Amino acid sequence: MAKKRSGPNKSKSIRDFHASNPSVKPKEMSALLAKKGVDVTPAFISTILSTDKRKGGTTGKRGRPSKKTARAAAPATKSVRRGRPPAAAKSNGEISLDSLIEVKKIVDKMGGVDDAKNALLALEKLIG
Repeated sequence: MAKKRSGPNKSKSIRDFHASNPSVKPKEMSALLAKKGVDVTPAFISTILSTDKRKGGTTGKRGRPSKKTARAAAPATKSVRRGRPPAAAKSNGEISLDSLIEVKKIVDKMGGVDDAKNALLALEKLIG
């Protein structure tokens, strides 16, 4: 088991000092904290402050989050369906609006209705 250190918590001292003096640079902060009895290097100060900025502040509780916390923190995601998208209804002769929008995109890519018709005729010959 790790040995418990005696003395001040250096990281907490840095965070508290930075909260009250946000414009002080790490070199100055190191000198001012040394006067208070906290011996830290400017590099360590920079590390603590950048880690806090990246994580959004102090970490709080350590360890595995509870089930409630994990579910609340997880963003709601849509389930991703694999495979082909569902085909448009063919039985009653109706075409969905989504299908029409897709066809319009294809026609625009092909360069016009006539070119799309020619491509469909060529495809029909290949398939059947």
